[in-house]
Amino acid sequence: VNRSERIFAFPTPTENTSLTINNVKSCVGSDPRHQPCIFDHPWYESEEFVQTRCPAGWHLLMMDVLPASIQQPVDYLRSSASEGLVLPNSIEVVLMLFLHYVGSGEQLLLKKHTWCVDTASLGRHVTVGAFGRNGVFLSAHPSNFASQGLGVCPKVVPAP
Repeated sequence: VNRSERIFAFPTPTENTSLTINNVKSCVGSDPRHQPCIFDHPWYESEEFVQTRCPAGWHLLMMDVLPASIQQPVDYLRSSASEGLVLPNSIEVVLMLFLHYVGSGEQLLLKKHTWCVDTASLGRHVTVGAFGRNGVFLSAHPSNFASQGLGVCPKVVPAP
């Protein structure tokens, strides 16, 4: 991938039934004294997206939110004609954050969230980020929501 942004690439195997947010959370926990962890909040426990498996294959995600995507709604990538960029799955973002943290000690998305392709109850779109001292936060917002702390860490889809 030939891009100027920082890209984190990782593969996932075909047999990936354990690569869900719920399973990752059961492995890493929610105790902020033991990073990485996922902030424990009851709102997402029964949501379908926490059971969604990470697709098999290579994943290439931007490690930082696109500056122009900050304070934009979830459909920013569609409206910006960003060729080869799509919203990531929430599990892809969680895996990127944790794999990068284990390898480098750096907590990506410390003060930002990224929109994800997953949806939650009430038609809200899932966001992941704010990986700070309390762990990674999972949130959900209406599609027209905009915030200074919310943007897009897109998934890069290589040209065929």
